[in-house]
Amino acid sequence: MSNRTRFDPLLVRHLARELSARIVGRRARALRLDPGARLAALELETETLLLDLHPTRGWVRFGGPPATPKVVDLPRRSVVAAVTAPPDERLLAIDLAGGPPDRIHRVVVELMTNQWNVIAADAAGRIVAVLWSRRAGGRELRVGLPYTPPEPTRREGVDAPIGVDRWRALLGGVSAPERRAILLEGVAYASPVNADAILGDAAAGPGEAALLEAYARYAALVGAAEASPQVLELATGLQPYPQPLPGVPRLAARTLVEAFDVVAGVQAPAPAAPPELLDRVRRRLAHLERRSARLRAEAAGGAAEAASLRRSADLLLSQLPAVRKGAARARLSDLAGGEIEVELDPALGPVENARRLYDLARRRERASQRVPALLGRAAAEAARLRELLERAERGEASAEELAAAAPAPAAVADTGAAGPRLPYRRYRTSGGLEVRVGRGGRDNDELTFHHSSPQDIWLHARDVAGAHVILRWPDAEGNPPHRDLVEAATLAALHSRARTSAVVAVDWTRRKYVRKPRKAPPGRVVPERVRTLFVEPDEALERRMKGRGEAEAGAG
Repeated sequence: MSNRTRFDPLLVRHLARELSARIVGRRARALRLDPGARLAALELETETLLLDLHPTRGWVRFGGPPATPKVVDLPRRSVVAAVTAPPDERLLAIDLAGGPPDRIHRVVVELMTNQWNVIAADAAGRIVAVLWSRRAGGRELRVGLPYTPPEPTRREGVDAPIGVDRWRALLGGVSAPERRAILLEGVAYASPVNADAILGDAAAGPGEAALLEAYARYAALVGAAEASPQVLELATGLQPYPQPLPGVPRLAARTLVEAFDVVAGVQAPAPAAPPELLDRVRRRLAHLERRSARLRAEAAGGAAEAASLRRSADLLLSQLPAVRKGAARARLSDLAGGEIEVELDPALGPVENARRLYDLARRRERASQRVPALLGRAAAEAARLRELLERAERGEASAEELAAAAPAPAAVADTGAAGPRLPYRRYRTSGGLEVRVGRGGRDNDELTFHHSSPQDIWLHARDVAGAHVILRWPDAEGNPPHRDLVEAATLAALHSRARTSAVVAVDWTRRKYVRKPRKAPPGRVVPERVRTLFVEPDEALERRMKGRGEAEAGAG
C-alpha cells in the first residue's frame, strides 16, 4: 500500500517558517526538474532543497543535486529572499532576488491533494518553468502563460483562532456526526489529518463540556507560534506534522525536515513503470496536443479560407479578359480600388481555374465540418493518456496498459544490404518517377544540394515547416506529367506541419532555382520561379508510393 504525505495548511505554514530560517539569504544556483519522477530541486550554494512530489511519496528534504533532465540555471546574483505560505493554504512560495525581470523570481510549490506541482515564474508572473504542465480546474499551468494561484479557501479564523462563542455557534447547534464536516468546511487550518483529534468526544455526543474541550485543543493547535515536529503514526502510514495530536501515536523529531527524512527512510517506493513505456505514452500525448492545436487553428480559419477561395473564383470569372492563358498568377481588381493576386494552374484555362477554386472552397468547407469530431476524439484520447500517466506514476497502471495506449513503432525491415545512411526516404509515383523526401533540417539541405540534379523538381509545403521533396526528372526542357507532380506534392504536404489540413498549398520549382542564403539555419532555402499546387494530404497514396519505392529498392 502506498504511504504518501498528506499536506495540510498547518504543516505547510510551519514548513515555510522552518525553510525560511534555513535558506533565506542563501545563493540559488539552479532549479532542476524531473517531470517523470515528479521531482524538483532548488540547488543552493552548499546543499539542495529536494521536493519529491511523486504521488506515493511527498517529501521535502535536503541533499545533493539529483540528475534531472531539465536544469534552469539561475543568475549568479540570485539569492533566496523569502519563504512564505499564504494563510490556510497548501502552497509554498520561495522568492528569489538579484536576477533580471525575465528570469525566475518566484518558485511556487502547490501541495493540494494529488495535484502536487512546482511552478517557476518571472517578475511579471509569467511561467518560466513547470514540473507538471497541466490544466488544474480553470487554470492552465504551462510555460509562457501567466501564473494564476489556486482559489483561496476563505474559511474563518485565518489570522487568529476563532473565538469560543463563534465555535459554539458553528458546532453547538448541529448533531455530533455533522461537526466534522462543518469544521473542515468552515474553520481555517482544520484538515482530515487533525479534525478527529481536535473534536475527540465532541464528534460522538452533544455534551457542552466535550465541545469546549474540543475548542481548547483547536485553539492550542492552531495558535501555537512554534512547531514541535513529530512523526505521527496514522492509520494511513507515517506522517510528518508540526504538533503532536491527542490520541495519535508519535515519534518526536528535531525538525520537520528530519521528520520527512524519517518517513522517507521507511517508505517503499511505488512500483516503477518501465521508462521506455512512459516515454512512449508522453510522446503520444505530445503528438495529440500538437494535433489538437492544429485542428483548432484549422477550425478557426476554415470558413475564412473557403470564403477567400470563392471570392477569388468570383473575381476571376468577372475579369476573364485580364487573365493571360498559361499564367501561374493573375492580379485582379478586388472591386474596392485594390488588387489581389490569385494563384493559377498554368495547365488550365481561366474558367477551369475558377472551377478549381470553387471546388477547393467546397472541400475546405466540408473539411471544416469534420474538424469538431476530429478535435473531440483527439481531446478524449489526450485526457485518457493524462489519466493513465497519473495512474502509472502512482504505481497503479500495468505495463500492458501503457503498451496498449502507445504501441511501439513498426520495426524497419532489414534487407541485409549494408551501406551509408541516406538523407531521404525513397518513393515511386504511379508513373514510375522516383521521389525523395528529406528526413530533417540538415538532411533536407543534403538532399537538395547533394542528392539531386539541377533539372529535378523541388517541392515544399508553403509557409510551414516540412520536408524538402525532390521529384527526379531528367528533362531540362519539359515539365513532368501533372499526375506525378501532384503525387510528389502530396508527399510534401504529408511531411509538413500542415498534414492535418484539408487542402495544402505546395510550391514547386526546378532545383537549380533553389539557393541557400549565407548563415541560414539547416533546411532554410530561398526558391525562385515558384509555382503552386493545391493538394489534399492522402496517407493511402503515400503508402502506395512507399510500397513501390521499397519494392524497387529490394529488387535492386
